[in-house]
Amino acid sequence: MAGTLFVVATPIGNLEDLTFRALRTLREVDLIAAEDTRRTAKLLAHYEIRKPLVSLREHNETRETPRLVARLRGGENIALVSDAGTPTIADPGARLVRAVRDAQFSVVPIPGATAIATLLSASGFSGDQFVFLGFPPSSGAARERWFHQLATETRVALFFEAPHRAKRTLEELLDYVKRPIIAGRELTKVNEQLVEIQNNGDIANFKFIGEFVIVVDAPREDDSQIIDPTAITVMFGQLTESPNISADLAIRLTSLHFNVPAVTVKNLAKKARFAARQHAGPLP
Repeated sequence: MAGTLFVVATPIGNLEDLTFRALRTLREVDLIAAEDTRRTAKLLAHYEIRKPLVSLREHNETRETPRLVARLRGGENIALVSDAGTPTIADPGARLVRAVRDAQFSVVPIPGATAIATLLSASGFSGDQFVFLGFPPSSGAARERWFHQLATETRVALFFEAPHRAKRTLEELLDYVKRPIIAGRELTKVNEQLVEIQNNGDIANFKFIGEFVIVVDAPREDDSQIIDPTAITVMFGQLTESPNISADLAIRLTSLHFNVPAVTVKNLAKKARFAARQHAGPLP
């Protein structure tokens, strides 16, 4: 008889957030497939669990998946865990789960902590509808498209960000949206911090250390809160073509027209000029 793959959510910080069911499952399975065996080993040691560990990372999932499916076929039960939270959500494991389902073996979810629901529950924003956008692309046109998608999103939006890019991403986010933003850092840990970021570009109260989750509120029904970066840069460009309108006046007029901060117009115009230079390339 084939074994079962248990998809086990683990704590995102505070080890006390491991559920009784997850604890029992980790104690009973034959093998644990972990994103980072060293981090999972610390969790297991805390609960005095001794089980074989195998690494299942983004870079080896293709290779390891057939081996794990073969072990399930042989009757072993396997727990899939990520570094923290629920596996396959912006973490590896989906390829393995898909292969196990394709083989018609049992997949059992063991629910628990997730940073997405943790921050959303403490945000005060409606959880009736929301979208998770993963991690922003690090650079290039893909990053611009990602921010444009967020700016035009009509639902509450959440995403993750790496510590070394969090400050830059929040600064850019303030250029694109004029809506309440809450950033969570080190959720459930000793240094947990939730900061409501006002749309004045002030992020001075935030420490850019640790893991980040960010939630952006949906536009209000009585107020157009969606910023169209393309429309803003087009209007600014058209205004500056007039010899009678200075750049500062064009910024103020565009800001008033779209009901966005002047700094938003200024930053978008700067990015548009940079993109134009990059597109033009070196002169022959």
